[in-house]
Amino acid sequence: MDIFDVLTAISKRKIAFMHNGINEREALMRAELDISREYNIALLDIKKLSGQRFNSA
Repeated sequence: MDIFDVLTAISKRKIAFMHNGINEREALMRAELDISREYNIALLDIKKLSGQRFNSA
């Protein structure tokens, strides 16, 4: 498993959620959470891979 496998899985899961009527933002959040659990990767790491920015306060 590499970064591209994880990103592909997130994208596919997000699209599946969107086809079920969930808006894009919510679908992305749910996909990230699902893949985080499925691949046993910390959610923060998943969000970093997805390109989300965080404030370090």
